[in-house]
Amino acid sequence: MKAIGHFCKPLAPGLAAATLVLCASALSLLSAAPQPAPRGRPVQESEEMKEAVQVLMISSMKKALALTHSQEAEVIPKVQQVFAERERYARDRRDALRQIQAKLAAESAPEKEVLSVVRRLDDLERGHQEQELQLRSEIDRLLNTRQQAQIRIFVPRFRREMQRRIEDARKLTPRPPAPPEAPSEDDPDLGEEEY
Repeated sequence: MKAIGHFCKPLAPGLAAATLVLCASALSLLSAAPQPAPRGRPVQESEEMKEAVQVLMISSMKKALALTHSQEAEVIPKVQQVFAERERYARDRRDALRQIQAKLAAESAPEKEVLSVVRRLDDLERGHQEQELQLRSEIDRLLNTRQQAQIRIFVPRFRREMQRRIEDARKLTPRPPAPPEAPSEDDPDLGEEEY
């Protein structure tokens, strides 16, 4: 069995650069709650990059876990459900944060309304956590004990590898500094840190 740390073979320089460019804006996929496409980048291009990272992750995972064909047929759809759940949650969370921000901007908003949108966000977070735990449990039931342990090592390693590749790509292609943007009142991204 191959070592888990070698789930990605070295790529040719041109292919590596293309992969890095594809992965750069799809880093959001690798986080618990993906962010919208960066300003100025077409949504379609961002979606294609996200899909490329998902394909790379699934392909690498199949090799790292040495999945059988019957396991692949059941595990891969569950992994894709995890991706879809994260995207749904991120979209709903951004909407809830926009609503919270709007209520806070309206200084005369009744506390009951503010509390209502805060509770909605809390419910979304709870529901997402429950759904993701359920999907992980379903995936675990399809894996043997060793594979269950390996997937827990694979995912953080894959994320670190993608982050490293993205950083390497950024170093290879320096971007001119962007003009500073004034903060927007309707920017829903209040940060991904939990309070």
